[in-house]
Amino acid sequence: MKQENIKSFVEEAWDSIFWESMEVVLYKDGDNWTRQEGSKGVDEDEIIYKLPLSYFYWCDSYFITKDEDDEPVKDEAMKKDFVEDLESQIRQELNL
Repeated sequence: MKQENIKSFVEEAWDSIFWESMEVVLYKDGDNWTRQEGSKGVDEDEIIYKLPLSYFYWCDSYFITKDEDDEPVKDEAMKKDFVEDLESQIRQELNL
């Protein structure tokens, strides 16, 4: 698994956060896809990591704030930290 593949996966998660009922999945070959949370495919055994995208999963995260209408928003200035932190966590969990 190349570092670029994990980074692409994490960036996909960042870009898609708050997409309710969806998840992003990382495959052994480095590919990543967004799909309905909990769905199953014929290639489930190829998935090595999943991340939910719903607000409720991420709502307590350091990069989430509320706007003047009390709607959740990502602090775009925190994207670099998010990517680095999550990449590190995934590499550690996958023993890479």
